[in-house]
Amino acid sequence: MLQEPILKEIRKIRLEIEAECQNDPQKYYEHIQEVQKQYGNRLVRFKPKPALKLAKAQ
Repeated sequence: MLQEPILKEIRKIRLEIEAECQNDPQKYYEHIQEVQKQYGNRLVRFKPKPALKLAKAQ
């Protein structure tokens, strides 16, 4: 695993959040859903790319 300072900090924060949720995956999921609702205006949403059109084989 990489030991970059930013990644180390992100992992530390994630572990803190997991501890706050008593390491319960459902509580962690609900927490993440609440954070997404709170900061939804900051999430990046890309437009879907158009599907590739394949040439017909003759």
